Amino acid sequence: MKKFFTLVMILGIIGINDANAQTTNIFLDHFNGSIVSNALWHIPTWTGPTDGTFVGRTQFRCSQNSPLPAAVNSKAVINLDTYNPTGYSLYGTDLISNRTFLPGNGLIFTIYAKIQTPTIGGIVGGLFSYDLTTPGNHDEVDFELLTNQLDYVHTNIYSDIPLGIGNPDSSWISTPITNDHVYVITWLPTKVIWSIDGTTVRTDTTTVDGALHFHLNIWAPASDWGSAYNAALQPVSTSSANTTYSMLVDLVQVDSLLAPLAINEYVTSETTFYPNPAHDQIHFTTPNVNISIYAINGELIMNKAVVDGTLAVSDLSLGMYIIKYQSSNTPVTKKLVIQ
Repeated sequence: MKKFFTLVMILGIIGINDANAQTTNIFLDHFNGSIVSNALWHIPTWTGPTDGTFVGRTQFRCSQNSPLPAAVNSKAVINLDTYNPTGYSLYGTDLISNRTFLPGNGLIFTIYAKIQTPTIGGIVGGLFSYDLTTPGNHDEVDFELLTNQLDYVHTNIYSDIPLGIGNPDSSWISTPITNDHVYVITWLPTKVIWSIDGTTVRTDTTTVDGALHFHLNIWAPASDWGSAYNAALQPVSTSSANTTYSMLVDLVQVDSLLAPLAINEYVTSETTFYPNPAHDQIHFTTPNVNISIYAINGELIMNKAVVDGTLAVSDLSLGMYIIKYQSSNTPVTKKLVIQ
């Protein structure tokens, strides 16, 4: 079984509780196979030195000389290598959706991702929508995971403006980007909302209305981006000296709102947990939660206070359970699957 965010969970994550806030799924990838699906994704094709396949200090893999990324244990493995077989630079990955997305009444992008350890400073993992607009300008809405700042997540938005600093912001998170997190971009006609693990970290009224591809990438910037640069991360000249750094992505899901939302459809989001199905841990979007876990036959298996937002479930046998806890003084009962 794979991690799947139902309509109820997604609406809870972005803080929508109105019954009329209906969505339809328009894109979903659990990365089930041994390689990322070419029906959903592609990597760039090199056409010339200004085609965007070289950024910072990084040459992206191109379709002429590289396959799509591998998928391991239902995770897309987005790699940055210190050895580049096509030239002397760092060798990154830019995975791009085959289709584009228009905001319409609103889109909800849900990504489950982390930077794999061990890692090194100087790497950027991107989860973002992007496309060129007028000559020299572009639209972009992104999360950026910087290994120089493991306890922060960076966001940015560009609306028909040149490449450059854009409109950046950053948010502290309670566990580092090397842990699994649920990243949600809610792209509405009048605003963009960024959420992490059910908590809104940024709202921006910049409007972005073009058709955008969705990207998962990993790369190393040059020294002109000082907060993301690390001189210790350098390319090597032989494959035997290569080191690989990775971003792992479990899920990309895009849902489209079927009707515009009213102002009163934005409320404080309920406490949720992820992943579900789980293996060794589940993480709550509220740090202090009293939980009870029951077997399907009603037997109480676990009853404890979760004080740091993380609950170990590795001792539970594989199968389905019922988990109960309080959210804003309201009892919550959900199914929990251990696999």
